[in-house]
Amino acid sequence: MRIAIVEDHAAERQLMAVMCAEYFKRTRDIGVECVTFADAESFIESWKDARYDLLLLDCYLSDDETATHAATGLDIARTLRRQNDDCPIVFITSSTDFAVLGYEVQASGYLLKPLNHDAFHATMDRVAAQLDTKTPVTHLKKHQSTGNAQSSTDAAWQVAFGNPAITMDRRLIAYALSSAHYVEFTFADGTCAKIRTNFSDVEHRLTVFSNFYRTARGVLVNFDYVSGISNNEFVMKGGKHIPITKTAVTTTCRKYAEYTFTRMRMED
Repeated sequence: MRIAIVEDHAAERQLMAVMCAEYFKRTRDIGVECVTFADAESFIESWKDARYDLLLLDCYLSDDETATHAATGLDIARTLRRQNDDCPIVFITSSTDFAVLGYEVQASGYLLKPLNHDAFHATMDRVAAQLDTKTPVTHLKKHQSTGNAQSSTDAAWQVAFGNPAITMDRRLIAYALSSAHYVEFTFADGTCAKIRTNFSDVEHRLTVFSNFYRTARGVLVNFDYVSGISNNEFVMKGGKHIPITKTAVTTTCRKYAEYTFTRMRMED
């Protein structure tokens, strides 16, 4: 899990990082990577190349709350929302003046300085519940090009959808379902990501790989995550039942059998 902390005071940045690490280790038993920034500019430069699961933002980023030249935490939040980044944002402030403005960027919470452990934990409980419904950024990242050999090797497994483009590891996609103007991807660990994109584009680009197959209208399955077939449905690892078009059951099951046989032969 990746957390960005944008705060102009070094001691408070460190305190927030420690509190975040302790909270998520104690309540979720997961490790976190806390990346800290002293100003808006350095954060934005990092954000261009990486996404974050959670953002803690100092509202003013300056001791002078009347300064008009420096970017504020609200400016950062607006930038992210304009680019369709919906990561939870928690504002940190010495004043409640930002509370109303926070509705504009769908802030997940506010923490008043000096930080109070009880208030911090209560806010993080709400944020954690929100994070449980989102896909970790280990599966998603902003689309970027790179020239080094290792990244090029990794890139062979990457596919990008949406605008702005969101890149994901196609090996981790268990299935994808069309939902109006969106496609909802479900990954190997059960997490989901809903991306505004055209299903026909997703189908066209994934079915060039033999493990992906359209089983019904608006339904795409990764054969690697099928555990069985029951009542004309694929049963996915984890128990999800995926429909198969009645008129195409024989063809679909044959494709699955052929893929499974080929994979087993290659593994021998």
